[in-house]
Amino acid sequence: MGYFLKFNRQKKQKKKPMSKLYKSIFNVNGCSVVKQEQTDTTVTITVRLTKGNASRCGCCGRKGKLYDNGREQRVWRTLDLGTKMGFIRMDTYRVKCRKCGVKTVKVPWASHRSGFTDAFEQQVAWAVCSMSKKAVAKQLRIAWNTVGEIADRVWERLDTRPIKAGCIFRRIGIDETSYKKGHKYITVVVDHDRRCVIWVHEGYGKEVLDLFMRELSEEQRKGVELVTCDGAKWIRSSIEEFLPNAERCVDSFHVVQWATEALDKVRVEAWKEARKENRNQKRGRGRPTKDSVPKDRTAEGIKNSRYALGKAPENLNESQQRKIELIASRYPRLYRAYQLKEELRIILKMGYDDARENLDRWLWRASHSRIGSVKDLYAKIKRNYDGILNTIRLGVSNARIEATNNKIKLLIRTAYGFRNMNNMLSLIMLSCSYVDVKIAYEWESESRESSSKAA
Repeated sequence: MGYFLKFNRQKKQKKKPMSKLYKSIFNVNGCSVVKQEQTDTTVTITVRLTKGNASRCGCCGRKGKLYDNGREQRVWRTLDLGTKMGFIRMDTYRVKCRKCGVKTVKVPWASHRSGFTDAFEQQVAWAVCSMSKKAVAKQLRIAWNTVGEIADRVWERLDTRPIKAGCIFRRIGIDETSYKKGHKYITVVVDHDRRCVIWVHEGYGKEVLDLFMRELSEEQRKGVELVTCDGAKWIRSSIEEFLPNAERCVDSFHVVQWATEALDKVRVEAWKEARKENRNQKRGRGRPTKDSVPKDRTAEGIKNSRYALGKAPENLNESQQRKIELIASRYPRLYRAYQLKEELRIILKMGYDDARENLDRWLWRASHSRIGSVKDLYAKIKRNYDGILNTIRLGVSNARIEATNNKIKLLIRTAYGFRNMNNMLSLIMLSCSYVDVKIAYEWESESRESSSKAA
């Protein structure tokens, strides 16, 4: 009899270390391990919630009354154990919550209505920020569509937006970027001080930007001191309506881009004129003689002078310098537009007082240039006159948001496009916003530290 008691006591002592081991490996708390199963490709544990966690609402986490007994088992996918997939199984039941009604009981290791543990979803979110969805799906052995759904859930869990927290944004940048062919755009708002994306939405225009403005409180709107952007009218009208204390700064890069586009229009006109003159030149039959006048290559030179006209004079090579000299001698109208472009580029690098004086002179010369595209450029710069001078005076640029747009395009290219817009926006916020997506082991160590401090 004493032998059997001693044998049973030894068996009970062996069960506890195995239960703790599996709980530690699977990182599950608030439960006890009832059963362990293994196959060639999976490791599954069956658990039962402890008394303190057995009656909590799956949505809000409050305690409720037992509504019905468990009629089916739920299975959650967890992190892999070597080459084997890990699963957690439990008999589920429902509780009646005063706030949410009848809901499935809350489990400590997973979110409500999710078939994956929080640690597994954290691993997927970290991986999808660096790899394509196809590669993540293959590595973690899940469906391709599931990767985007998990990214949405992780973003909802990590979303503690500064907008909601009431943070004050002093300097912001606004721009739109394309995410698909066919003029498909998204609007991006960046905080220059925090160096991250704070808001992103599908589409562009005043109606879309007004959604962001209305999310801000009255105190947040008054706290915005500076907005960097391009010369879009819809951005200017929204700033004037919602941000009374903000100074609009038009980025110098966009101003030079406007001038380059106007110059290119003049170049196309000059090329058409030169080509028309070449067509009127008649040549006799047969091969040209030694004494004949060679064919005029002016039209071809103007056609291939786009990059030479766009570059600064100090960066031109010998071939490009010859093209500029040819244009100066044969087409003074195009050369005049080139000089105005270069003068504007130099003005944008001056100090505020000198830039203001020289910009006024430049506007007078542009308005009297008798060149249609240059006059259009004059009207555009005149309309954004204050914004250009604010940029020079404050020494700011839209470089950060342009770099963010480049990162967004890289994410879209890595994913080979997105079918679901919500998945794309969630991935942009996970990669470019203020949240720090931790890999699974970092996330678990932080969660352990926070739980120990709370205890």
